[in-house]
Amino acid sequence: MTDSKMNWFEDFLGLGYHVFDVRPTIYLIFDDKRKLVNTWNQMIKYWPDDEIKMRFFEGDTNYEFILYCQSRILQTTNVFLKSLKISDHYKQFMEEYIGSASLQLAVYSPKNKTYELEIFKFKKKVTDLKFLKKQDVDDDFVISQAREKLHAGEN
Repeated sequence: MTDSKMNWFEDFLGLGYHVFDVRPTIYLIFDDKRKLVNTWNQMIKYWPDDEIKMRFFEGDTNYEFILYCQSRILQTTNVFLKSLKISDHYKQFMEEYIGSASLQLAVYSPKNKTYELEIFKFKKKVTDLKFLKKQDVDDDFVISQAREKLHAGEN
């Protein structure tokens, strides 16, 4: 995988979770519809479902989220990464997860005096998903590079 170009993508708001379906869903949440559509059309739609990797490295109050896949069509590896606060929704997702999850995209935008979540129909199935502790090591090169990048951003 090191022979392809790596693109780091942190330009998303965070994650949303929905666990009341046959397969729980993780939403990559964006603040702009154009950004979401470009992300799907230029990256995620080229990912083979069975090669998508998702990792959660849990600390005391935060967790590191890493999502990536290599696109042989585009000859790139796009890596989504972000450090997020542990929420009740995250904990419930972790408890409900049973081997696979759906990955979808959503836009969170202001509407009058409130906010609206618009969920798009774009969908991928993720089966390579792991919940790890912050001190755990994943011997995957891309994961280790992503964690270094997240930790460099803390300083």
